Amino acid sequence: MMTMSRFAVLAVALQLLLPAVAQEQPMVMKLTVKHDGQNVPTPDQVTLSFNNRSVQVPVRDGRFEVPSEATWAQNVTFTAEIGDETIRMFKLPPEVLSLEDWTLLLAEKRYPPDYQWIVHKRRTNIRASCVLVLESVHADPGTGILNPHCRSKRK
Repeated sequence: MMTMSRFAVLAVALQLLLPAVAQEQPMVMKLTVKHDGQNVPTPDQVTLSFNNRSVQVPVRDGRFEVPSEATWAQNVTFTAEIGDETIRMFKLPPEVLSLEDWTLLLAEKRYPPDYQWIVHKRRTNIRASCVLVLESVHADPGTGILNPHCRSKRK
């Protein structure tokens, strides 16, 4: 039979250990891809590069897991094959990994009106660019990142 003092020690130990274990769980990101405002299929996998290594992560039902060690990286590069293009977003800051809802916007001529604020029309080649919209239930409003040179044709 467990005495009250042993129970108290066990309770304190669990309180200290459970947050650390929970922190080691990978973040699950929801990925949506839109081209000219229309949803397109998500890729089968994405590649996350950080700390001189690359990890291919499967995308299942529009979701992918970010390895916990990526959350400690100074920056992360996100790569995905969408249609006949390779999308590569270089040097994303680590804060993006705390925002679990990602929408990747691609456009041929212009982005939807809600995202015009992020695009410098005169200086941005829309067909070569992409916008990553990041949202979270823990942050309002979300944010957007314009990458003016993220798209290239697959070889």
